[in-house]
Amino acid sequence: MNIRKSATACLAAALLASGALAAAPAAQAQPADATGALSCYGSAKSFSKPAGDLFYPAAGHLTATSNCSDINIKSTYNVYVAACFLPTSGGEYCQSNWTYAPGGQWTVVATSVVDGTRFYFAFRSAAAHSGVWAA
Repeated sequence: MNIRKSATACLAAALLASGALAAAPAAQAQPADATGALSCYGSAKSFSKPAGDLFYPAAGHLTATSNCSDINIKSTYNVYVAACFLPTSGGEYCQSNWTYAPGGQWTVVATSVVDGTRFYFAFRSAAAHSGVWAA
């Protein structure tokens, strides 16, 4: 999953390159990508799609944040899902391919999503689904 680079990560990389962090214990060091993933998944929100619906949310939309640069889902059960987008220019469109998301695992549904992008999930099955999403 691609994670947005933060100013902190850039500063840490610059300090590491200059050797300023060379004395820091290895056990305390954490890769910037791991920190970003924790921030992205740490901001996850729960969802519950009732049986009979193909979309979540059924009305309205979700909004991508600066916490993640991808749209991610972790469903309780195996599911096929696509992201549908609502451009500010009007209209809407969905991804042309379904993404298989194994139950209990984070799965990237769409990559390189701009902060503020409005979207919703389309499910291939009308069965009830629940889990968490992060974007």
